[in-house]
Amino acid sequence: MPFFKEILLPNNTSVYLWKINEEISDLKQHLLLNEISTNRLVKMKSENHIKGFLAVRRLLNEINYTDSDLYYDSFGKPLLKNGKNISISHSHEFACIIISDNNVGIDIEMKSEKILKNISLLFNEDFILNTKENKESAITLTTFAWAIKEALFKLIPENDVSFKENISIQPFQVNANSCIANVEINNKKTSYTIHLETIENYVLAYVIE
Repeated sequence: MPFFKEILLPNNTSVYLWKINEEISDLKQHLLLNEISTNRLVKMKSENHIKGFLAVRRLLNEINYTDSDLYYDSFGKPLLKNGKNISISHSHEFACIIISDNNVGIDIEMKSEKILKNISLLFNEDFILNTKENKESAITLTTFAWAIKEALFKLIPENDVSFKENISIQPFQVNANSCIANVEINNKKTSYTIHLETIENYVLAYVIE
């Protein structure tokens, strides 16, 4: 069943996941897209992107929201018209959303060896750059680290944020269910707890402010 999992959390917060195993035509069924979303969809070229976009809307439908309940602020951050906060992510076979009374960020990433090729361009953290983990664990660790930074980026209402310079992650183990990361902007540092999960060949990271 495409509706894959629901994670219930404090502060009226829930995470929802959809496993994308349908064709585009199947994902479109029962979906009523507003004009903005229809125009966005027409411009999309990647099949994965199209499926992820539609799967997010199917998730919204599953929990009694519609596409018209979703809008974006001037920073491109998604919001819900009822005042709830929402964050969105999709990667290949999975789409996910997190909805909360609090500010939130979420990211899901497929584990891939490719991430190791540009590791020094993406990270400053020594425990990532000089990991003693075996190759498979190093891929998981680095993919988690990228997802952590993506989730935090979605939380922060700033456009000019460098993943490498402004967001730092404290060392964590690949089997950890949480970690601490810091965001430093204009000499102000804020620490966040990031929640971590492994789902099949994917990593999931989410943060609740």
